[in-house]
Amino acid sequence: MPAETVLVVGATGNVGVSAVIGSLRSGRGVLAVVRNQASADKLFKHVGSKEGITTVEADVTSESGVQGVVDQVKAGRLPAFQHVYSTVGMMIMKSPLQDVSTAELRKMMNVAVEGNFFAYRATIP
Repeated sequence: MPAETVLVVGATGNVGVSAVIGSLRSGRGVLAVVRNQASADKLFKHVGSKEGITTVEADVTSESGVQGVVDQVKAGRLPAFQHVYSTVGMMIMKSPLQDVSTAELRKMMNVAVEGNFFAYRATIP
């Protein structure tokens, strides 16, 4: 068991997978917050192993999502963590830019801003 664990919120996107790999390479364990089992499987595929990774499903776009993960850690059901890396976000890929609607822009902003805010707020000791 590693001496330290990193909580990676938004672990299955490009930046999240990189954070997981970097954490593992530095000798730390990872508690990866994922959307569902399919997302966990995607993470394991990109990393190339399940070793050192504990996954937990949560809706990071809700106030209770990451808080529920923290509550499970406090109850001893998940490994304790010493570091937090939140990389919640989404991108609606459209080109040209004028094809992106205001509603789509607001959804991207809400997911990114609120998701990361909820993650860091829930993990402040």
